[in-house]
Amino acid sequence: MRSFAAALLALATLTLTGCGPTADDIQTMVNGPAETYEDAVALREDVVDAGVECPGTDQLSAPDDPQTTFLDCGNGLMGMAVAGSEKAMEGFVNTLGDRGRVPFLHGGNWVILSSDEARLQQLQDELGGEVSATP
Repeated sequence: MRSFAAALLALATLTLTGCGPTADDIQTMVNGPAETYEDAVALREDVVDAGVECPGTDQLSAPDDPQTTFLDCGNGLMGMAVAGSEKAMEGFVNTLGDRGRVPFLHGGNWVILSSDEARLQQLQDELGGEVSATP
């Protein structure tokens, strides 16, 4: 649970830094539909509709990019973010990929982190995207 919180915090603080693949490269990595979301609350709605519990509803915005939003499900098991820009999305994927401890599902302009890889597989079936697992 501690590494999950650390990964979510790192994701929140590093969204606008670093170099990485282009938006086209990220799109190529994504399996399934390239669904995008307006904010983390909208992503949470689809997560819940997919049958995954997410009691948290408090959304936070990135200080430097209010269009980039984060939501912690409040159960200590899952969190999500929606990028407000291509640069923020690149930062999500690079930061989480480099951390390598918390599996995550990503696609379009969103990322879902969970310590339960089976939960991510279930969401992948419903939402598309790509699961990046712990090495």
